[in-house]
Amino acid sequence: MNILYISYFYPPLGGPASLRNLKSVKYLTERGAKITLLTVGQIQYSYEDESLVQSSLAERIIRVPSWDPMSLLRRFSRGEGTSSEAIYKKSPERLKLFVRRLFMIDDKELWLPNLFMRAYRELKSEDYDMIYVSCGPFSSALVAWILGRIFGKKLVIDYRDYWTLLSDYDLFGSVLKRRLNRALERKILRSADFVVSATSGILDELISEFDPALPSRSYVLYNGHDEEDYSGLPFASPDEQYFTLSYFGALYARRSLKYLYQAVAKLEEENVSQKPIRIRLYGSFNHDAMREVEESGIADKIEIIPPMSHSEALFEMQKSDALILIINSSSPRGTLTSKVFEYLRLGVPILALVPKNNEAAELLVECGAKYIAAMESMSSIEACLKEMIGENPGRQEPSAQLAKYERRRQVGELFERLDELVSS
Repeated sequence: MNILYISYFYPPLGGPASLRNLKSVKYLTERGAKITLLTVGQIQYSYEDESLVQSSLAERIIRVPSWDPMSLLRRFSRGEGTSSEAIYKKSPERLKLFVRRLFMIDDKELWLPNLFMRAYRELKSEDYDMIYVSCGPFSSALVAWILGRIFGKKLVIDYRDYWTLLSDYDLFGSVLKRRLNRALERKILRSADFVVSATSGILDELISEFDPALPSRSYVLYNGHDEEDYSGLPFASPDEQYFTLSYFGALYARRSLKYLYQAVAKLEEENVSQKPIRIRLYGSFNHDAMREVEESGIADKIEIIPPMSHSEALFEMQKSDALILIINSSSPRGTLTSKVFEYLRLGVPILALVPKNNEAAELLVECGAKYIAAMESMSSIEACLKEMIGENPGRQEPSAQLAKYERRRQVGELFERLDELVSS
């Protein structure tokens, strides 16, 4: 099976999108696929993880230059006294949203000309069985769809997130743009030979809104956990002097920790915990998130820790009495952050600030997690924390239910489906 794999996000870029693609490429290759990967060149990004690059098993990795805003920021801000990273972090989210809305599909469109030309040359020079495109950015799907029609290749679209069905965050800024994108999504989705989805909720909505026949040519590939990441992982335990709450990742769109800060402040006033509560935020945080910390009233209890490699993050997670998970209540039902699988695999208690009717909550309950509260409700977070502190559950063995979400097993099943697609 010879695959031309297109993904804007790939190591050394860090984060869940890059990690999903890395693991998919790795385990598809392990099963016998031959993969040429087209990804973006250097861009300004929240963090990079060079340690992941050596894990890639792609036969070739071709880095295609881009003129999108993140690439331009990387190129033109170096050596000017103010680093591109500082510009990115200090820019309010409303400014970033304004820039995104200047484009028809998304702010990665200026990658498309170079991507199209390079992918065209690849398809002319080698006989690929399929084009596999990982989305977002969803503008990449447009290139994959056009090239698939030109060369008569099978088209596989991997939905890591919602496109036009994202209901709680308006990336388009106008009804007309949303309708145009909806029409484009419908056309591309219905012509795709196979669709991969990161959650059941995303797939269910695609079926309902666009194509009732989708179940026969789709597969749900959860981000899951990779057992290889945990073999040989050094053991660590929480600091006994504190009750430590830790958050890993980024805060964006409507996700906020301000109600958690309020709940912690109240618990500290009431002396609920015998040990002082502290909050550790691991990652690269934007202007709005940092302002929330400053205005929390408990900034002295909040520690910001810079981004680290994936393996280092897994080690640090073990040093927590509880790991924080956040999904705002206005998110679509199928919103499911990838770190939930890593949290569950480690067995560290989870403070899940997620909607109770969300797919994330269903997964947590399935795997035995019970500390669930609404992100926007200070009182429910306070009650949840009181229960957690009182019970002091400690680290547990991972649930047996988690085995079906293991990455190698899932990608193995995906390989079988793709092999059937090629054979047909």
